[in-house]
Amino acid sequence: MKSITIGNRQIGPGQPCFIIAEVGVNHNGDPELAKRMIDAVAEAGVDCVKFQTFSAEEFCNSPEDTYTYKSQGTLVTESMQGMFKRLELSRDKLGGIFEYARKKGLIPLSTPADKQAVDLLVDLQVEAFKVGSDDLVYTPFIEYIAFKKKPIIISSGMANAADIDRAIDVLVGAGNEEIIILHCTSLYPTPEREVNLRRIVTLESMYAYPVGFSDHSEGITAALGAVALGACLIEKHFTLDKNSSGPDHWFSADFVELSALVREVRRLEKNMGSGRIWPSVEERDMANLARRSIVAARDIPAGSQIQEADLAYRRPGTGLLPFDRTKVLGKAPRRTLSRGTLINLLDLE
Repeated sequence: MKSITIGNRQIGPGQPCFIIAEVGVNHNGDPELAKRMIDAVAEAGVDCVKFQTFSAEEFCNSPEDTYTYKSQGTLVTESMQGMFKRLELSRDKLGGIFEYARKKGLIPLSTPADKQAVDLLVDLQVEAFKVGSDDLVYTPFIEYIAFKKKPIIISSGMANAADIDRAIDVLVGAGNEEIIILHCTSLYPTPEREVNLRRIVTLESMYAYPVGFSDHSEGITAALGAVALGACLIEKHFTLDKNSSGPDHWFSADFVELSALVREVRRLEKNMGSGRIWPSVEERDMANLARRSIVAARDIPAGSQIQEADLAYRRPGTGLLPFDRTKVLGKAPRRTLSRGTLINLLDLE
């Protein structure tokens, strides 16, 4: 599996998990709120902050089409186009927001929804593109992004293997193999029974690209499980206030949860280790202390033939180990071995 470079970060096997705080539309169209969210996610310790760049009229066909979502504890049904129009982030403000994120030490990214958004992000020197699950089958658009020759993160929500293969074929056909594949379930929030973390392992077995996890579940359990299964990237929706008005706030991570996610991912990475079956230096020291050695169970006269009854097995493990008993039985000591003596092969004829 190859590694992908985004900004100053390598993403792939053996690298720290790349953590994205997905602001999405939780800025509610307010650039100043977006900057306050950047302050918070920077303090939480993530690597990247991500937005969405779209025009509601471009991807919503009719203002008559409705969307139902949960907000502030109640179900809201309204015009899909009207809702997204209200949540658009002004494109002329995006450059300042990106610059602000960079000053905070974050890599700013965005999910574009149209070609003009792609071109704008190129002008803003975006380090990579994100293709949302909804556009995984929008192959002409994916091809347009691929020609920009920047790394591309693709989410696989609602997709089958053929959908993922098709998208990757388009990217590779356009000469772009800087690809990261995210396991994703496009349910908001994702019920525990639908998270399907084992799909990460399946994707890792199918493709030679880094695999990550776009997490729409509540809490941080699923994200931690994804890292344990090898996810190289975690994307988590973020809000400053779960009680804010809007479709995504209530299931997004707040500052406390996002900070816990970063902290626990970094702890988990230390716990993961290399997978090598070999004791560490510290373990070898412990083995000397905790294992048993072959010792004389009683005084064993020189020249006598050692029998099983002559042997005992006691700490520390700095002498012959119990599995070496066949090297001792039937041999004769060169000298009398006092009870409790650790038996050494040099002591035997």
